[in-house]
Formats: sequence, C-alpha cells, structure tokens
Amino acid sequence: MLNLWIAMKLLFLIFIFIFSIQSQTILAQEEADDFKIISPFEGQVIQGIYVISGSVNLVGFSSYTLSFAFNEDPTQTWFLLNTNSLPVFEGEIGIWDTTTLTDGDYSLRLYVVLSDGSEQESIVTNLQVRNYTLVPISESTSTKASDFQFSPPTALLITPELATQAKSFPTLTLLPANPAALTEPEISRALLQGAALVFILFLGFGIFIRLRRE
Repeated sequence: MLNLWIAMKLLFLIFIFIFSIQSQTILAQEEADDFKIISPFEGQVIQGIYVISGSVNLVGFSSYTLSFAFNEDPTQTWFLLNTNSLPVFEGEIGIWDTTTLTDGDYSLRLYVVLSDGSEQESIVTNLQVRNYTLVPISESTSTKASDFQFSPPTALLITPELATQAKSFPTLTLLPANPAALTEPEISRALLQGAALVFILFLGFGIFIRLRRE
C-alpha cells in the first residue's frame, strides 16, 4: 500500500513538471507572436516607400520605438522611424522611405518599454535597400549582365486623354412613379371635401347652440 502511494505521488509530480514546461513553452510562443517584426524579413530587398508590419501587444506594454541603422555600423547609431504608445497586433508599425537613403544593407529594430520599466527589442538584419543599383534576380554566381535588373523607384504615369476620344456618360434612369403621390384633381377634391365637412360641422354646431337657447 505504501509503495502504491509513493508511485502515485511520483506520477503526480511528473505530471505537474510536464504541465509547467508546456505552459512556459506556450507562454513563450504567445509572447513571441505578440512582439515581432513580420515584414520585412531578413535578407529581403526593399525599394521605395515600405510599410513595416508587426505585432507589439505584450502584457504591460507602455510604448515602442521603430528605428533603422546601417548593417555594420560600429557606432550602433539608430535613426528613428516611428514611436507610439498604442499596442499593435499584426498591423502597421511604421513607414520607411528608403528613397532618401543610399543603397546598402540595413537593420530594423523594434524596441519596447514595459510598464514595469523593463525593455525588449527585436532586430531584423541584412535588409537590402536597392533603389539605384542592380538587383540580382537569381542565386546564381554568374556575373553576366542578364542576371541583373535595375529597379528604380516607380512613379505613376498619367496618359493624357485624346481630344477626339468619345466620352461616355452614364445613362439616366427614370425613377418609378410614387404610388403615394397625389394628382392635382385628387388634391382639389380632397380640399373641397374638407371644406364641406368643416361647413357641415359649423352649421350643425350653430343649430345645436340655437336649440339649446330656446
């Protein structure tokens, strides 16, 4: 009987240990999902104005700062992109105008301050800003010119409309007749009926007063 009790106690302790490990793993995973840069990802080529997405939804969240730096800057100087005190879950956390930068490799840092004073950061490295240089289109080590393409910042071009081009206008559709609308004869008839009714009521009231006096 004693051995059975000891065995049950050991099984219970093992169950508690496994449950605590799983709980910590789940909490760590949830925390990782609530604090990360989703896009761009490491090694991505970036051009133009880029919308950065991510999640900043930690327990005790106070504020976050998004900034960038040169990939191999020994001074570790970070340049501010955005700062906010509102949590975000899988949404826009900042906008990066890369057209103002020289082409090169950069890093992004998402820095969070919690209400208890603690700090956390998430960094994405090796982001390739390529607005004015050739971008490799394959992983091949070939150096042929056909293996590269130049992708300058794009702009929206508006083609002028030819004067001789016929313009189409939307066709007017007449509204159906309102069944509740009254015609002029019906309005006149209603007014006459109302006037006759008022006259009859007034005449009856006068006869009633006269009879009462007599």
